Amino acid sequence: MKGKKALPFILLAVIVISIAAATFVEEAKGTAVAHRYIYGAMWFRLLWLAMAASGCWLIWKKKLWRRAAVFMLHLSFLMILAGALVTSFTGRKGTLHLREGVPEKEFYCFEKERNEQLPFYVRLDSFRIAYYPGTEAPRDYVSYLSIEGEKRLLSMNHIVKQKGFRLYQSSYDPDMQGSILSVNFDPWGTMLTYLGYALLGLSMMWVMGTSRKRLLIGFLLVGFSMSASAVPSITREKATELEKEQVVWNNRVAPFGTMAQEFLLKIYGRRTYHGLTPTQVVASMGLEPIEWSKEPIIKMGRGKFQPLSDFVDYSGTTPTLQHMGEDAKADEKVGLMLMLMHGSLIQAVPDDVAKLSPRRVDAELLYNHIDWLLWGMMASFVLALLAVIPKKNIHRLAICLHWALLIFLVAGWLLRWYIADYLPLSNGYETMFFVAICLLCVGLYVHRIMPLAALATAFVLLVAHLGEANPHITPLMPVLHSPWLSAHVSIIMMSYALLALSIVERRLLRLAVFLLAAGIFLGAIWANVSWGTYWSWDPKESWALITLLVYSIPLHAESLPWFRDTHNYRIYSILALACLLMTYLGVNYLLGGMHSYN
Repeated sequence: MKGKKALPFILLAVIVISIAAATFVEEAKGTAVAHRYIYGAMWFRLLWLAMAASGCWLIWKKKLWRRAAVFMLHLSFLMILAGALVTSFTGRKGTLHLREGVPEKEFYCFEKERNEQLPFYVRLDSFRIAYYPGTEAPRDYVSYLSIEGEKRLLSMNHIVKQKGFRLYQSSYDPDMQGSILSVNFDPWGTMLTYLGYALLGLSMMWVMGTSRKRLLIGFLLVGFSMSASAVPSITREKATELEKEQVVWNNRVAPFGTMAQEFLLKIYGRRTYHGLTPTQVVASMGLEPIEWSKEPIIKMGRGKFQPLSDFVDYSGTTPTLQHMGEDAKADEKVGLMLMLMHGSLIQAVPDDVAKLSPRRVDAELLYNHIDWLLWGMMASFVLALLAVIPKKNIHRLAICLHWALLIFLVAGWLLRWYIADYLPLSNGYETMFFVAICLLCVGLYVHRIMPLAALATAFVLLVAHLGEANPHITPLMPVLHSPWLSAHVSIIMMSYALLALSIVERRLLRLAVFLLAAGIFLGAIWANVSWGTYWSWDPKESWALITLLVYSIPLHAESLPWFRDTHNYRIYSILALACLLMTYLGVNYLLGGMHSYN
């Protein structure tokens, strides 16, 4: 009987290993091979069916229907699997290529590897790219269509539905006279899967509501005088005036101070240069390029800096590049400095482009002037030390510091949200910032793990601080303009923080797993709205699923007695942490895919 109880989990382990192997097969041999021999293979489907069947048997033997909330939770997963099975057998996906003014109904079907007919004609009237004001960064891709005499607009995150088929903007022809659409037909599988998602959400809230305790987490460079410093620079007063001027930087309108700070961080790796502010440095470089070419400001490695003159020879009538191509990062920095000194890096805001309001400028400069990560990291280390001292007064001081640190970081994160005009969860820097906030919230709720939460917060902020050479607040790609994405990423990040802390506080595991499941399925809805498919076995998706499955196993301690021992649980949790790290960091650098930050 014990072996039979373990059978669903053994099959689950085989599925986890198969998915993990498939991600590396895809990286080595390509997506088609991985889908043909693993994801789309009959044996893989049968493996899922066997796991589901054995799970149903275990549910029956344990009479799980007597625990309605838990029974509905497992039923929701079975419904999601059933929806995926229906999609794999009845769904059709393909691509439709349209040329302007030519009606078309024939599309290429991926499943049948041949052309098929739509039950209606589609004509492209025109295609255009909408850009961010004053830049060449695409904000949206828009196809104007005619379908059965009706004018329809198709763009990213705005699909067209017709007779059970859904059309999505996928790509376009270089001459801007053609558009490439994704075609999806899956009325039954998607409906069944979405019902499963809804049931999952209800059941998770029910399960958490019946718990004994509820967890609440709840260049303008003209006319400026030079100061008498060792290196020529404009005065700090002039720099303060200049930093409020607006330029086009990183495909957006931004204060000069932002451009200067990000430039200096990129070149030098620090926020100041021998007491000079970023605006002083950048403005002075443009005014005195020969003098500044002698300054060792290009960061080459740990504690090593070289001047631009090591790469550019100014002795002749024409500057000559030398020692280039030996280090790609150094070449990039040299290129940026040359662009700045030759006046091609900084672009004035066009007259027809709206500028930022004075309030937005002040807010962005305030954000730039505070090193949120550094101060937060230092405070977290102090908090970790105070929290382990078993004295009442020290404990009260630790709680006050904890609240102050949380308010400080939340204020910084909200200020970044206001500046960027989107939920700041679009890159590793921003998500690390958010994870630190989540960790502090957990530490406040569960006082016993306050030292660990503070230490983990310090580590997360340290990792984000080390990567701050590129913390650019840039416009989002068109596909990222979606409320589903914001919810998906924020919930996923909260789950990651809780999973890490669940090693020492087991009560957090259930909520962490539920949040991870909710985040994954919100991501599936976003993918379906944006790309026409709610699951594509992208490496990030696959490893998120692996992490969910791995961390869900200890929740079944009733069927797996080994997990009842706290020591065994913690050993397993430490090993499971490798899956979490692979999902969040490893995929980006080892496997790539649509979700990669690399």
